[in-house]
Amino acid sequence: MKPVLLPPLDVPPTLELASNENPLGPSRRASKAIQDALLRINRYPERDCFATEERLARLHKLTPSHVVLGPGSFGVLRLLVEACMPAGSEAIHAEPSYPMYRALIHKVGGRPIAVPLTADHRHDLAAMGQAIGPATRLVIICNPNNPTGRPVSREELDAFMDQVPPHVMVVIDEAYYEYAEGPGLPNGIDWLRKGHNLLVLRTFSKVHGLAGLRIGYGIAQPQVAAMLRQLRDPFAVSSLAQVAAQAALDDRTHVAAVRVLNEQVRSELCAALDREGLHYIRSVTNFVMIQCGGDDVSLVERLAEQGVRVRPGTEYGMRGWLRVTVGTSEQTQRFLSTLLSCLDWSLVRASCP
Repeated sequence: MKPVLLPPLDVPPTLELASNENPLGPSRRASKAIQDALLRINRYPERDCFATEERLARLHKLTPSHVVLGPGSFGVLRLLVEACMPAGSEAIHAEPSYPMYRALIHKVGGRPIAVPLTADHRHDLAAMGQAIGPATRLVIICNPNNPTGRPVSREELDAFMDQVPPHVMVVIDEAYYEYAEGPGLPNGIDWLRKGHNLLVLRTFSKVHGLAGLRIGYGIAQPQVAAMLRQLRDPFAVSSLAQVAAQAALDDRTHVAAVRVLNEQVRSELCAALDREGLHYIRSVTNFVMIQCGGDDVSLVERLAEQGVRVRPGTEYGMRGWLRVTVGTSEQTQRFLSTLLSCLDWSLVRASCP
C-alpha cells in the first residue's frame, strides 16, 4: 500500500530569538569577501592572524602587539583562564551574568566567586572590589551585562580599577559594546592606555553578524597579548572568518544600520510591554529581559511549540524571567502575539512589582 502524501502545513519558520544574533546578518562587504575567498579554502589560514590583528590595532589606535585574535572572544578568555588560574585560585564575577564564566573557571579547577548585581541589575563593582583576596587571580566584568543589558558607568569603573591590586587581572567582556557605544558607556581600552592590567574582549558575533564563523579578539598589555598568542593553537581562526572580519571593519555603514534598527525595534518592544503591563529590565543592548512569573522553562517550551525560541531566565538564575533578542519589527510583533497567548496572567500579576 502506497503512503498517502499530505500537503505541507502552512507553518511559519522557527523564529530564533534566543542567542542575541543580528537579524540583518553580515554586511555585503563581508559576504563578498567570503565568496571571494572560497576558491582559496584549500590553503591554510594565516597562521599568526597578523593582517587582522594589524587592522584591529589601527581601529583602536594601538600597536598590533596589544591585539590577540581568537575563535570567538570566549576562545581568548579560555586562553587567559587556563594560563592564569592554577587549581584553587579564585575568579570573581557578577551573578547573574554570562554562565560560561563559571563553567570555564570550574573547568580549570578554579573557584568562582559570585557577587550579586545591584537592585537595578548592574554590576556591584564596589562589592566585587571588596571580594578580592590573596587567592583572586581574575575579576570578570560583562559590560553591558548579559542577561540584564545594563552597563556600569565610567565613574564606577574608574573607582574600581584604582583599587585592584597588581596580582589581579581584570577582564572586561564588551561583546555588546557596539550596541551601546556612546558617552555614557566606558570603553575598557581607555584603562588599558592608562597602564592597567586588564584584558578587553570584543566579538564579531553580534553587531557584525558573524556568529557562525567564530571570531573575536582581546586587547591587553603587550606582554599579556604575547603570552596568549603563544598559547593559541596554530591556524586557530579560519581564513573565511579573517577575511570577513577585515571586510566588516571597513563597513561602518552596515554597523550604523544595525544600531539604528536595534534601537528602533527595542523601543517598539518596550513600548508594547509597557502597554501590556509587563515588567522588564531596560537594556542598552540587542536583548531584553522580561518578567513572566512562574515557570519560565515551561513558558519557553510553549513558545517553542509555536515556533518562537527565546532564552529562559532560569539558565541565569533568574526564575520567572525570559530573555528575548531584539529582531526586526515583524519578528517582534510575532514574538509579542505569541507571548501574550502563552502567558499565565495570574502568575504575571503575582510576580510584577
